[in-house]
Amino acid sequence: MRRLTFFALTAASALVIGVLAFASSPLAAQETASFDVSASLRPRAATLGEQVQLVVTVRHSQDLLISSGDPARAEDIELLISGVEELVFDDPLEGAAGMATTTFEFTIAAYQLGDLRPGDIEVSWLGTDGSTGTTLVRPPILRILPVRALGDEELRPLKPQAAAGDAPAWWQGPELPLALAVIAASVAGLLAWRRWRPRPTPVAVFDETVSPEDRARVRLDALRGLALVDRDAYRHFYGELSIAVRAYLEERFGFTATALTTAELRDRFEEVGVGRWQARLVAGLLERCDAAVYARAQPDPASADHDLTVAYEIVELSRPRRSDDLEAVSA
Repeated sequence: MRRLTFFALTAASALVIGVLAFASSPLAAQETASFDVSASLRPRAATLGEQVQLVVTVRHSQDLLISSGDPARAEDIELLISGVEELVFDDPLEGAAGMATTTFEFTIAAYQLGDLRPGDIEVSWLGTDGSTGTTLVRPPILRILPVRALGDEELRPLKPQAAAGDAPAWWQGPELPLALAVIAASVAGLLAWRRWRPRPTPVAVFDETVSPEDRARVRLDALRGLALVDRDAYRHFYGELSIAVRAYLEERFGFTATALTTAELRDRFEEVGVGRWQARLVAGLLERCDAAVYARAQPDPASADHDLTVAYEIVELSRPRRSDDLEAVSA
């Protein structure tokens, strides 16, 4: 009997030690790591074609890296802008040390009346110890309301016709406007001939000491002193950043970069001679500019400073090298 009691106590002690060891292991820490995801719509009700913001909010510990895919395709709902990511760390002074919030904002529009549900969104996480996980979040119902009141099928009478008065005076007849139109056309033709008549071609004088890269750097230098204090300041900053990069590409490579969308620019890069690495930097930067200007995304100042540095790199990548630089590289 005493031997059995000794063996029972030994087994219980080993079980307790195993539980304590498992609780202190990385796997146990992984299972207890904080991770909570939710989805919301702004606004919850909209009209046909109206833009709606689908926001995925993830509350998690700071040792997790969060990523998100696009919403699954749903009938009668179109994804206009992919998720714009924002990461905010909690203030440790507020009693939430080690926690952070990652949000992904999608812009969608619906083209069918009634209650519609956007597609599920796959949210993944990666831990510092290499562990991973994935979960699906289901967005709430989006209600699309008609502009016309429900059940309003009443036929409304036409407006009464305007009463006709007496015949117009002579100066109100059709002859006078016709004569004035002929005179105006003659004057316009004369002015057009004087403007477009052949003239001696002026000799263009270019300042060869100022390169397209130097002019682009002047534009970018002007953005270094902007105070990014609110959303409007970020829109102005990224709008000017986009114009500076597009104007440089147009001057350096000789195509209308300022008149093309970012997707159209991406298709023209190889044709006009933009290098693959430079094209990748330009496309990524302009997509972030579009998100800040049109989707009203507001990154942090560090991200804005990083994007300005990327713009400088884009400009310098295609600067022609001097002969002494080439000799140094070859040596």
